[in-house]
Amino acid sequence: MNNYEVLNILDKSWSKQRLIEKIKRGQSSEQIVQNFINENKNNLDLVINLINQKDNNVLSYMEEIANCELNLINELRKKESKSNIEIKENIIDINPITKVYNEFQLSLFMKKWSNQFVIGILIMLSIISLTKQAWA
Repeated sequence: MNNYEVLNILDKSWSKQRLIEKIKRGQSSEQIVQNFINENKNNLDLVINLINQKDNNVLSYMEEIANCELNLINELRKKESKSNIEIKENIIDINPITKVYNEFQLSLFMKKWSNQFVIGILIMLSIISLTKQAWA
């Protein structure tokens, strides 16, 4: 088996689609890696020998690529959560009852209308008591 065939076999057995399926079935990342190593021991040994012959930095580059992918995933998650927050805010803005409730401030209402409200009640009570006395 040549190097190209070995790399293709490893690539197919480590495809992201297969990994997602295994994760959905509940396998941990440690289990997935150990199963991969056990199933592809001979092919991995050939690749390690090939890497040692060609370029020792390949594994470092692969590690950097994995770090870049993790950073990209984190950024996508941040944007996703920000997008979800914006959608929730838009839903709240669309609902007129929620908008009125958010804009209503009890302290401002009390400052503006409390004196007029109290005076109105006092006038009503005075009118009621005067009409009772007039009819009595």
